[in-house]
Order: sequence, then structure tokens, then C-alpha cells
Amino acid sequence: MPLHNKILIADDDADMLELLTHMLEKEGYAVIGVENGKDAVEAARKELPALIMLDIHMPVLDGLKACKAIKTDQVTKTIPVVMLTVEGSIREIEQAIGYGARTYLTKPSSRAEILKVVKSVLS
Repeated sequence: MPLHNKILIADDDADMLELLTHMLEKEGYAVIGVENGKDAVEAARKELPALIMLDIHMPVLDGLKACKAIKTDQVTKTIPVVMLTVEGSIREIEQAIGYGARTYLTKPSSRAEILKVVKSVLS
């Protein structure tokens, strides 16, 4: 059973990971941060977070492949996924939604927008 306030964030941009972690911890969420999709898939199985935020462009395993792996795994398939993207490429976003991602955020997004999406997905 996912812990309702635990969020897994996968982003290879250390500054973005730190910014999101700080912002969400300030709102009372427990954050697990990883730097690639492979670690995200492993952490999702181990931690069972309430929400997973995946950057699309990461080393080792990109966010699209990580999303597909998470959504096809019996243990993690019900965990909502929000994709993070700099470009906001329609093709990539459609692919992520096709794999089961709930929605996406373009980077950078405002604090208000990020929190609105997180709260909406978790409610």
C-alpha cells in the first residue's frame, strides 16, 4: 500500500531534483530522489510511493522507458506517474500518457502549478 505522502522524483538535473525535493518537503511530503530511470524503477518497487515524478530525458534509462516499466509491473502499476519535460514535446508526452502517465509538467513550472498537479493527482 503506497504511503500517501511519499513522492519519488527521478531527475538527472541535480538542481531541479533539489528544488523539487525542498519544495515538496516544505509541504509535508516525504521525498525520495534518484538520478536515473533505472534507479526510479527499483525505488518504486522498494518504496511504493504515492506518486512518481519522472524526467523524460535521463541517463541509464530514460523516463519514458521507466514509466513503461513501472506501469507494466504488477507491484507498481497503480502508482500515478507525472512526467517532467523541458521541451514539452507532444510526441513524448503522448507516448508517456500511452504508457500510463497521469499528466506532465514542463520545466520550469511555477511552485503553484507543481503543487496543484501533485495535490490533484494525490486526491
